[in-house]
Amino acid sequence: MELPEFQWLNTVLGNVKNAMQGTYHKASGKHLPRYLGEFCYRFNRRFDLAAMLPRLGWAAVRTPPMPSHLLVLAEPC
Repeated sequence: MELPEFQWLNTVLGNVKNAMQGTYHKASGKHLPRYLGEFCYRFNRRFDLAAMLPRLGWAAVRTPPMPSHLLVLAEPC
């Protein structure tokens, strides 16, 4: 039984599933929080695609380098 009220929910869930399967062929639990954070960033800015590249460039220029030992701290145990 299909409910028209939930058609948009099924569409969103299907799009999320296909986007993640197409982008992350093997998503391990180790990197899942980072994958989810990146996906949320892109999903929240999907309507302003023209500004995405300049915004990324601005963030890359303004962000200081981070040593690898600090990057490892972000990984779950």
